Amino acid sequence: MQHKYIVLFIIVISISFIPFIGIYSLMSDKPENLMDSLLTNLPVCLLIGGFDYFFIKKTAGLPIANNSIRLIIDLIATTTTCVFIICVLNYLLTDFTVRDLIRSALPAIPWNWVVTLLIELFFYNNRQQEIEREKANYQLFALRNQINPHFLFNSLNVLASLAYTDGEKANIFTKRLSAVYRYLLSNRDNRTVGIDEELDFTNKYLYLEQVRFGDSIKVSTDDMRSGKTGSIIPASIQMLVENAIKHNMFSKELPLELKIVITDTEITVSNNLRPRNTSAGTGIGLQNIERQYALHNKQVTVSRTGTDFKVTIPVIAS
Repeated sequence: MQHKYIVLFIIVISISFIPFIGIYSLMSDKPENLMDSLLTNLPVCLLIGGFDYFFIKKTAGLPIANNSIRLIIDLIATTTTCVFIICVLNYLLTDFTVRDLIRSALPAIPWNWVVTLLIELFFYNNRQQEIEREKANYQLFALRNQINPHFLFNSLNVLASLAYTDGEKANIFTKRLSAVYRYLLSNRDNRTVGIDEELDFTNKYLYLEQVRFGDSIKVSTDDMRSGKTGSIIPASIQMLVENAIKHNMFSKELPLELKIVITDTEITVSNNLRPRNTSAGTGIGLQNIERQYALHNKQVTVSRTGTDFKVTIPVIAS
């Protein structure tokens, strides 16, 4: 696959260079044969194109939120390097005057822009495919996480018990369980959701767990937002809450204390730490959340002390 891209890159560089070398020949006081000029200058163009490719590949991995800023940086850097290489080589290999050096570099500037934009388009397309793959993987993980046999088995056991003891509560439990799956399915194509929508989903999930565990789980939510804007990754708060329940020991005497703090820029989910001795956790859930936020050039912060575990997720601008 990599060799195919290299061959394609050489072909694109060669084809795009032909009209510009023709323009240069027309501008020159001593027009050269087009084929001779192409063969002479093609190695230089491949050198410049190679620099463009590796520079853009490097900036594609940097956390630059605005694609326009990334493009401007790439155009300035690649154009400057292109002019520098052409002027230096002409200076070393010919007896060109300064005016000739500048004139020889001018046709290469629009050519370099074309090459840069083609490479940008290539990486943008790769980036979009990566986003779609990561989004699909995350959605599949979130759905499997709730449809896994343990969660479904426990929920059905609770529901069966409630059906005999408290019909009204059984009805509410059924509706909340249905809402959990409906939320995951309805947001499977969404990269982000509103914070209030996610909180409502998390509260429905917490209701199911609190019916199961009773007073063993204590939850507090502190909403300090000045407005109601901002979005987050779907199911991200719920996954952090679920991780705390899954990986810690708790009881009525020593409850799990969950705290959700929401500001205009971030959301923090913290809990007291009493790790299970035989936790089956793999960290995949948190890794999925981190990868999803990385696609938005955002970073998830994780901190752990001897008594507390805290994860902070950034708010994505609406």
